Amino acid sequence: MTIQIQSRRSSLLNDRPVPTRIGEGELCVNINSGDPGLFFADNVASPSTGLIKVGPIHVGSTQPNNSPTGFTSFSKGESWLDTASTELFRVHDGTDWQYSKAVASTTSTGFPSNPVNGQLHYIESTTTLHIYRTSIGGWTAIN
Repeated sequence: MTIQIQSRRSSLLNDRPVPTRIGEGELCVNINSGDPGLFFADNVASPSTGLIKVGPIHVGSTQPNNSPTGFTSFSKGESWLDTASTELFRVHDGTDWQYSKAVASTTSTGFPSNPVNGQLHYIESTTTLHIYRTSIGGWTAIN
């Protein structure tokens, strides 16, 4: 006897399934190269059912699902490599995007744009290490 296993699938960019419409254990796949992913619903009762995304890490200058075709929310634990500035790794905590706390960068001269609090930056031409501090709105040399 042959068993056929089906999953919901889409090739539309940012087309995420609505979690309240997914059966228990049902997998949903998006194969669009702009933001592919494997999705399933969590076990929270409707209407608060959440969507879980299983990889890959989104790489780009704008957050994933920026112009949603389907479900508009993000998954807790969803990852994004933000290339808008200095390749900052972000993780969604269920409410907002959080930065990794160990952010470091290097250039031959100057500082990166859009730094985050606590970011370390090494300037090769002067062999100096700096830290960005939002409390003073700028970079401070580390002695």
